[in-house]
Amino acid sequence: MISAERSSPAGVSWASNAELAADAARLQFAARLAVFIWIAYVGTDLLLAHYLYHPPLAPIVVIRIAGVAVLVGPYLLGLGRPTTVRGMTILSGFICAAIAALIGAVAAYLGGPGSPYTIGVAYPLAGLAMLQRHWRNNLLPAIATSLAFAAGQLFAPPSPGLAIRGDAALAFAVTMVAALGLSGFSLLLSHQGWMLRRQVFESRSIGRYRLRRRLGKGGMGEVWSAFHATLGRDVAVKILRPERSDPDMIARFEREVRATTMLSHPNTVRVFDYGVTDDGLWYYAMELLDGANLRHLVEHEGRLPAARAVHLVTQAARALGEAHRAGLVHRDLKPENLLITQAGGELDFVKVIDFGIARHATDVGVTRVGEVAGTPQYIAPEVASGAAADARADVYALGAVLYYLLTGAPPFGGETPAALLLAAVNEPVVPPSLRAPDVPRDVEQLVLACLAKAPDQRPADGAALATALATLACAGTWHPTQPPPPIGEAALAPTGLATNAPTVV
Repeated sequence: MISAERSSPAGVSWASNAELAADAARLQFAARLAVFIWIAYVGTDLLLAHYLYHPPLAPIVVIRIAGVAVLVGPYLLGLGRPTTVRGMTILSGFICAAIAALIGAVAAYLGGPGSPYTIGVAYPLAGLAMLQRHWRNNLLPAIATSLAFAAGQLFAPPSPGLAIRGDAALAFAVTMVAALGLSGFSLLLSHQGWMLRRQVFESRSIGRYRLRRRLGKGGMGEVWSAFHATLGRDVAVKILRPERSDPDMIARFEREVRATTMLSHPNTVRVFDYGVTDDGLWYYAMELLDGANLRHLVEHEGRLPAARAVHLVTQAARALGEAHRAGLVHRDLKPENLLITQAGGELDFVKVIDFGIARHATDVGVTRVGEVAGTPQYIAPEVASGAAADARADVYALGAVLYYLLTGAPPFGGETPAALLLAAVNEPVVPPSLRAPDVPRDVEQLVLACLAKAPDQRPADGAALATALATLACAGTWHPTQPPPPIGEAALAPTGLATNAPTVV
């Protein structure tokens, strides 16, 4: 579950996936900032080399290049989003300690114990303070940073001809005392930031729910991790943004709640409660899901095997079958609104989320004249042409999702929403096997049937699509053995558990 960082009985601090994603994002920001600072100091290197020490410039160039590699290397190698507290500690410790060692080497090379660069250890320690982590999680990185700075000064050779005064040992000792003091100050600042964030999150409450952490923000509302003290469980609370609390948005918000509460399929996100606070904030509480949306899954693992793609889409189709039987049309199915999680020990379990623009088949006036609600890459041609969406439009969207899972790309591309809609109306679908030759023929035929321009040529609804998927040769052959990838910051905002506003053209 996603929750605030806590401590185990053994005193070892741990964090949720969302907290780790936030830590990783702050470290990435610090690393980006450090790249600019690191390069900016090249000018100082040249000034000191030209006017004071006159060393060969090659070692300085090597050190500066090595620093850039340390700062950007983990992200180029895909190591910048650790999934455990230990991984985050190792990554932050490596980056800060390596940079400290290189700064120490520059100090030894340009001035020795009296070099202006002896204050440089403050920079990586400031980066650790920016992480705002519990002091136990930053203790080892801070110690490693100070020791690495000392090692850089001790083992880097001085510039040729640089005279080291007799009191160099004393100067070095004073520098290290200052470095250790800065390490303690960095730990204090980081821990205070962590405590303030937790106090702010836990002091806010909506109705009976104590907010802990904002998970996502979209055009209509925010979604928070929250704790219900009476029930003793974590939930996700969606709050209508105050500035969007006009009658139309409130009506849409209530429609989303009604649409979701009338459904009970296990593959549909469950809503527990809803209401309005005394100060006029509308909210509803739903199950808190820990996982990744399908877009994040494909970005993390690449296009999926046909058996797995069919396994995932079949679950979504069954959930839609219930909605369609109730006369409900989702209207915004896309990879971001299909969450993969674990349930009852079952892996690769799909949850359909975000019924924010769902409507009953008999509703009128939900969308203003001239507008098309949904996401362009997954809007059915007839809807793009102005017709009302029905169950077959959802089937089209789910077929486009299956196409995306199999090929790694949506059926149509375009630079603007209008271009995407025109392509859906006018252009033929490129068969999936031309983009991914290993797509089975029967799977491809079903995908193309779902993406047929004429609604009558598609499966009639979610239940019919689920039945068709069950007849495929690869159906039922996928048996997951690994949990889905942990949710990251990139996945939080798009999925947001119904946080993202649909594209309206």
